[in-house]
Amino acid sequence: MYLSKSDFQLAATCSQKLLFKKRGYPTAHDTNEYMQMLAQGGYLIGHMATMLYPEGIEIIGNTAEAIEATQEALEQENCTLFEAAIVAGQKLVRVDILKKRGNELHLIEVKSKSHDTDDEPGTQKKKLEKYIQDIAYQYLVLSEAYPAMKIRCSLLMPDKAKRTSIDGLAGWFSIEKDTREDDRENEDLPAQNRPRFRKPIVRFLYEDHPERAEQVNRLLHEGILSERDVTEEVLNLQVSIRAKAQELIEIMTNDSAEGTYWITKNCKTCEFQTQKETLNGFVECWGEMANTDPHIFDLYYGGAIGSTSNGFYLDELIAEGKSSLFDIEKEKLKNAKGVYGSRGERQMKQLEFTKRREEWKSDELRNMRGRFSYPLHFIDFETYLGAIPFHAGMRPYELLAFQWSVHTIEREGAEPIHREWLHDDNDFPNFQFANTLMDAIGESGTPFMWATHENSVLKTILVQMETYGYENEKLKDWIVKMTHDRSTKREGRLVDMNRMTQDHYFHPDMKGRTSIKKVLPAIWGNHPYLHEITHFSGYKSMDTEGMIIDPYDLLAVQGEEDTGDEVVKVGTAAMRAYYRFRFDDSLTDKQREEIRNQLLAYCHLDTLSMVIIAHHWDIK
Repeated sequence: MYLSKSDFQLAATCSQKLLFKKRGYPTAHDTNEYMQMLAQGGYLIGHMATMLYPEGIEIIGNTAEAIEATQEALEQENCTLFEAAIVAGQKLVRVDILKKRGNELHLIEVKSKSHDTDDEPGTQKKKLEKYIQDIAYQYLVLSEAYPAMKIRCSLLMPDKAKRTSIDGLAGWFSIEKDTREDDRENEDLPAQNRPRFRKPIVRFLYEDHPERAEQVNRLLHEGILSERDVTEEVLNLQVSIRAKAQELIEIMTNDSAEGTYWITKNCKTCEFQTQKETLNGFVECWGEMANTDPHIFDLYYGGAIGSTSNGFYLDELIAEGKSSLFDIEKEKLKNAKGVYGSRGERQMKQLEFTKRREEWKSDELRNMRGRFSYPLHFIDFETYLGAIPFHAGMRPYELLAFQWSVHTIEREGAEPIHREWLHDDNDFPNFQFANTLMDAIGESGTPFMWATHENSVLKTILVQMETYGYENEKLKDWIVKMTHDRSTKREGRLVDMNRMTQDHYFHPDMKGRTSIKKVLPAIWGNHPYLHEITHFSGYKSMDTEGMIIDPYDLLAVQGEEDTGDEVVKVGTAAMRAYYRFRFDDSLTDKQREEIRNQLLAYCHLDTLSMVIIAHHWDIK
């Protein structure tokens, strides 16, 4: 049994997680769409990186075969290897790119996360600490396996200081599922330890094209990747990395992490906390404390409650074997000045009304209607942030705004009017996005958003207008009037309903959350009068046990069978659907239409949800 670099990364956060992984416990990441999207971005960037080394050879096969093939290749004077398998004792790493030139090895770790070479050196170092620790473990194994070799270490990452001149670069690469029946690469692992998913196959658009060499050369000179030497930082970590690796090997060998970890407030985000009734790592660690309801982890910003002699307050409770929300002492919710701040007030309301099993509306919320002027506009945006730019002139992770939805109530008592826009051509969408939104909303009335995303998007488009030389004084003035800017103390037209929730509304079913996907189900599931209102009634549905279904769960009308991907009912799925909509040439017309319909239905529900909530709050 080997300690891999992914094992080392995972165990650096909690040693017990290493054992859960080796035992094959499921994780929340297995079905987390955001994590899957990040992984896919990593595969795309990884494939792009290997294309910059045309002489490279990929090391394949199961672990034993890969180790042998790597050893044979490194006997040559010069070579470049992808996924080289290096073993030293019980330590094993697969190096993304390993270059051997005589007596020197160059270890290159590829990451899809961005960095900015224009950042100050200190800022860069802080952003890259996690990745440097990963490389430091690889260096340890490589230096033990080849002690006579000189080793240099680098990170290869998307660089936000670079703007690509390649139009449609994101469409140069595509991902396909590996549907092969054999699993030779994992045949030496026990069944429970084999990966629950396979590394997908990445296709290069010009792989069999006469211009392949020319396009690869463009990737090298006009692309987005930059290399950064981190050898010095890696060497500085070797003593601590070596000690940690030895500790983890002992834990792995003895199948016990006793005395090396403690349950704390950090367990709230444990990936081994799943819906599975068996093999739930969180339950195994916490025992009966795991299933307490309501739980201390339900408290709004509970992890930030001030420090005590034993650390943070929640850690103190956990050490005492307490995990109920009602174990929290109200006095502990006061701030450093000994008074209840805005967060403490919110926490107090949660404790009080959870115990009473009642919703809470502030008196101010009831009197807020007069602050807003008709028409009322409820808006939602869908955007894309990806490592690989869609258009020439763009940087990695630069924002694309591809969809908006608006429900407008013209006057008191009027039914909401819906308008929408979805980008469906190959042009840079952001200025068309903003212009069509301006036409829909205009200069009058109160526009509502949920949280600050819409404000940030419009401010980004304002900057892009200058960057790309897009002159439109009317649009510029409209965006300035719409948006808030803390740095200049500018107060715009947009009203944040998430902020209103934090200050004025609570329902026990929301627990400690204020996202629209928690607030809507709490209101919709507990107030049947809403189901009878004509423009809301289309979302009324019950399951076989007579329970009201969350409207977002009703979006799965056609589903994976028709689109070949997950149903669009969260923002991450919308991003992935848009990517396919733009670049997947394998889609049939029916599949493209279904993806389009799902994107429209999802964004429509987001803004109608705001109308439902506003109706229940009686602010419209």
